[in-house]
Amino acid sequence: MAPAAKSTKPAASAPKKREFKPRPPRSAEERLPKLYHGLTDQVDGGHFQNAIKSCRKILALDPSSVPAFQTLLFLHLHTDEYASALALLDNPPTGSVSTLEFERAYCLYRLHREKEALEVLRTIGTQGRKEDHLEAQISYRMGDYKRAQELYDDLLAGCDSSSSEHPDIITNINATAAHVDFVSHGFHSHLSAPPPSQASAPASHIPSESELETFVPSLPAGWASGGAPSVAAKAPVKEAKPEQKKKPRHKLPKGAVVGKPFNEDPDRWLPMKQRASFIAAQSKKKGGNMSMGVGMTQGSSSHAASGGGGSGGGGGGNKKKKGKK
Repeated sequence: MAPAAKSTKPAASAPKKREFKPRPPRSAEERLPKLYHGLTDQVDGGHFQNAIKSCRKILALDPSSVPAFQTLLFLHLHTDEYASALALLDNPPTGSVSTLEFERAYCLYRLHREKEALEVLRTIGTQGRKEDHLEAQISYRMGDYKRAQELYDDLLAGCDSSSSEHPDIITNINATAAHVDFVSHGFHSHLSAPPPSQASAPASHIPSESELETFVPSLPAGWASGGAPSVAAKAPVKEAKPEQKKKPRHKLPKGAVVGKPFNEDPDRWLPMKQRASFIAAQSKKKGGNMSMGVGMTQGSSSHAASGGGGSGGGGGGNKKKKGKK
């Protein structure tokens, strides 16, 4: 049979792989609507850290976005990141017209930079209730209680008793009034008793500076020379407690005493029946010297043999047989 003819068709070539072509980056006009939509959902859901990241992405694409800037500032203030909020205020968006001096003063106040906050607050032209609240808080923290009390009185006069602001103002007024009362004339009640020359003074008398100096106790002796007082306090002497004898860590052998020499038995590792002390005790019990491993002496064996032969025959002939009669 003739061999089959080979096909002359060319072999099918492998399919060519498509070349990877990266997609062109999307424009800012396409990305911004999605970022704004995601930012709204993040703020509504309380995911503030993710919202901060979205605001930064929006500002990177559109540096002039005032809504993103204001939202980012609000998020920093809401999460107590006042240093970040102050740094953001130093770089406002381009084309922004609104002034944020109150927010700057508030950040400085929360960062305990009261003097700078008060200077910024006084640059604001027309002050409202929020500026008065902040100035009263700054004055209270700086110790200017009279100014704080004046501001709180003005705020209370223009506040409705049914508003949520009213109890806070009342609390602040009471705290400020207590400080003003203490600074004006209440501090002398916390001092020590006046000297005999001022004992007859009325209770409402405010001591002068010279009278206050008499209340200061004298310094101890030897203080002026820079040394310690002349009489040094002696430290109490602790009574010596009797030393308790420490128990030995390991159990001592029988007959051993701590601190005295002790000779151990050289046969302590041998079995009891092979020890010399055991053999000597057994020999005393039976009244004769015992040989090693036998238990009977030669004299006893010979005496038993002679005694048995003298009875005229086999041993045990004189013994009575047990049985029935």
